[in-house]
This record gives sequence, C-alpha cells and structure tokens, in this order.
Amino acid sequence: MDEWPRPEPRGKAEQSKDPRLALTSWGYYDPGPKMPGGPRFTVHAALRTGDRPLVLDAPVAEGRVTLDFYGPHGEGVRASARGLTATVVDGGYTGKPLDVPASGRFRVDPGEELLLEVELPAGAVCPGHSLRDVSTCFPEGTNDAADCPMVTLTLSDPAIRAYRAGTADADAAGSFSDRLVAVFLEPDVSRV
Repeated sequence: MDEWPRPEPRGKAEQSKDPRLALTSWGYYDPGPKMPGGPRFTVHAALRTGDRPLVLDAPVAEGRVTLDFYGPHGEGVRASARGLTATVVDGGYTGKPLDVPASGRFRVDPGEELLLEVELPAGAVCPGHSLRDVSTCFPEGTNDAADCPMVTLTLSDPAIRAYRAGTADADAAGSFSDRLVAVFLEPDVSRV
C-alpha cells in the first residue's frame, strides 16, 4: 500500500499559515515494573495561532483527532487511529496534563503555543508491528530521514473553522476547513 500521508484538503484555508499544528516529538515509553502505568506511545504537537487569539473548548478536539504512521519506502500503514482526543500538557516528552481552566476553554494567544499530547492505542498498530517499533527506521541506525516512518496528526475543531473564517460573512464561514494537519516527513512538498 502506497498511501499519501497528507489527507486531501477539506474546505478553504486548510493549508493556510495560521493557525498551525507542528509535530514536536513522538516515541515509546515503558515505565517498567516498579513504576505505575504501562507502556505508552505518544505524539506531541504544538498549536500556534496568528495575529489573534484562538479559543478551544476542553477537551480539545474531543474524538476528532486522527493519528497515522506510514512505514518508509512504500511499506504502507504501520498504525492508524481515529476518534482520539488531544490532552493539553505542560511541556516535555512526558508532559503533565494541564487542568481545564474555569471557563472550560483553552486560549492560545499570538506568540504563544498550546502543547498537545495524543496517545496511540495499542489496538491501532497493524499486524507485524508493536507500540515499541511503530516508529523504527529501516535500516535501523540510519541518519537519512527518508528511511524513517512518516507521521500524520490531524485535529478537527469548530473553533479552527471560526478562526479561519474570521470576518467572512455567515454564508461563507461554512466553506472553511475545521482541520489542522501536521506531517513529518512529507516526501513531496510540491503536493502540499
């Protein structure tokens, strides 16, 4: 299977500069037998805005987050999950979840970022792979990014559509995309 890692755009302004979602890290973590919790694979991202604030209801993009891992060299899908929810965290690889503000909304101001964590469920991993190896490069030890999996994180939220519509009239507002897409490593930037 040789799927393209970026989904087809869904409405106007999906590939606009603002707001934007950027992948910051991902990986497998096993706390071991003496620590609480089990093995986890998480993806971290930063949501940034343009010249005006973006306000998102909590939980952020509840049930509207998609996560896909594509193996290198046309291998196809290694893991795919739909219906996830992003957790707002306070930095770091193992970010600490932030409490929901009293307003029930998270605000991203210009020049600031909202840090998100999405957990890949073990059941989303395709046969022949595990949480531990879903992001393994081939050949192992390579220093060429083209030998590593591509990661696609997609987040949909009505607040994104409203932000993009900005001052558009009510009839035009519905034509704007409610989705943010972050892809690493996108093989052919000309298709973006």
